[in-house]
Amino acid sequence: MAMRLMGPVYLVGGQDFNMAYLDWAANDCNTYLVDTGDPLCLIDCGCGDSLPAILDNIREMDFDPRDISHVFLTHAHLPHAGGAENVRRNGVEVVAGPEAAEAVRNGGLETAAYHYQRRFQCVEQVTEMEDGDTVELGACTVRAVALPGHSACSMGFEVVRDGPRMLFCGDAVRSPLLDQFRNRLDYDREAYVRSLTGLLDDPPDVLYPGHGPFCLSRAEHWIGRELRKLLSTPA
Repeated sequence: MAMRLMGPVYLVGGQDFNMAYLDWAANDCNTYLVDTGDPLCLIDCGCGDSLPAILDNIREMDFDPRDISHVFLTHAHLPHAGGAENVRRNGVEVVAGPEAAEAVRNGGLETAAYHYQRRFQCVEQVTEMEDGDTVELGACTVRAVALPGHSACSMGFEVVRDGPRMLFCGDAVRSPLLDQFRNRLDYDREAYVRSLTGLLDDPPDVLYPGHGPFCLSRAEHWIGRELRKLLSTPA
């Protein structure tokens, strides 16, 4: 099962939508496929156990997984990055912010694999993108946007292809109906406030979160509500 969302974006994985069955409570992340015209790219790649189902979903949408050139990791946590080494072994370039790159290379506590009683499969090679760096893929421009707070290594990726600015924001912004996870070792409330405030200064048109539903317009409302939710809870 897969679905087209808006423009070049397809949802091809995510336990919240029962897109890949897992017999353990991984809360596998939303995995997005972006059709740049040539080539394809992924935003996050799930916990690892779900990767065969993700690849099947890509084929179901009449795409060939062999055409995927890059996977962009929003952060190092297992539900988002656990499948990265297997993806890399299929010839895909793994891209992450500097902190996330270091975490997935080492497979340490920053991956939060302990939270799911799993081991993290270390990624042998990772390309680093700094905040503000851009890469051109086909008809798309991908820009890295540092969003520390939920984790020290959180990085959003803004994608533009002849249309709205789409921000794949990982776990930095979620539906107002969903709680935010703050029980990870590298959670930083002050950095989180700065990240959300920065997004409000120049909000994207569309938000594609790492879990749950999507915000396809007026993204500033979700960002503002995430900030109010954060400020209304104890530090």
